[in-house]
Amino acid sequence: MRAFFMIEMKTPLRILEVSIPHASPDGTLRGAMKLPQTIASAGFNTVFVLPWMKINQSLSASPYAVIDHLTVHETIGTVEDAMEWIERCHAAGLRVVLDMPLNHTSPMHHWASNPQWFLRDAAGMTHPPAGTTWNDVVQLNHHCAELVQACEEVLLYWLKVGVDGFRFDAASFIPDAVLIRWIERLRQQTTVPLLLWCDGSEYARQRPFFDGYLNHEAFQLAKHSMVEWEEHVRLSEDSGIFYLSSHDTLQNCCSPMDEWPEHYEAMKMHLERSAQHWLLSWSDWQNPQSYYSFLLHS
Repeated sequence: MRAFFMIEMKTPLRILEVSIPHASPDGTLRGAMKLPQTIASAGFNTVFVLPWMKINQSLSASPYAVIDHLTVHETIGTVEDAMEWIERCHAAGLRVVLDMPLNHTSPMHHWASNPQWFLRDAAGMTHPPAGTTWNDVVQLNHHCAELVQACEEVLLYWLKVGVDGFRFDAASFIPDAVLIRWIERLRQQTTVPLLLWCDGSEYARQRPFFDGYLNHEAFQLAKHSMVEWEEHVRLSEDSGIFYLSSHDTLQNCCSPMDEWPEHYEAMKMHLERSAQHWLLSWSDWQNPQSYYSFLLHS
């Protein structure tokens, strides 16, 4: 099994998860045009952007319930705004990874005009991904060649807009052959190494076609034993991305400082001094009072 290329990076990734609706007073890309330089000045070298594509807010506020993958949501801005924001990130020395949900969509997605693009139950009804309670999305059918091609075009489109990679949301639901096709196609488009991520160490280690992964196992360990977590970080030799918070951890209107008051700061300092890749986040799309800005706690 080949090593993830991120192991060989001379400088570990210092990632800030960014939610554009929480990144400026007006929640727009234009309002966040100065943010890249601020992020870079704070020591980050990568931004991980939550989905900014068009959603139906009357159905769901989740950025993962996309209704059009090729359009920026109108309250956030335009594709041209996104392109300029990415250019400013690059000028500041930041790489941009876009969170990309291609396992499921909103039932209101314009792809719904193609019934065969969605999995259906025995009654012919669409349904959420198996084993989840995500009642605002429906499972795509990755055995449909037309759907697979449409998803590939989405990835190529945003690569052309300027992003440096993707996190494949819910990748474990997508057949490996489909993921390999998409990733090979992406790599054919550029000579610059891309950042292509999935979730979970056990899943990722069996799929070395990814470049890295969010280390969910370490996060779970951290909640039970700081000592065991520190040992896990120290011994890690792969390209897992350690994190203490993400949009999924802030669902109770709490910042990570509030959620883990006993040891959050010590763990954050431990990561900052390590040679591992790590991610910080204050972007919580479920919390209108989000503690987005790391400046509030610097």
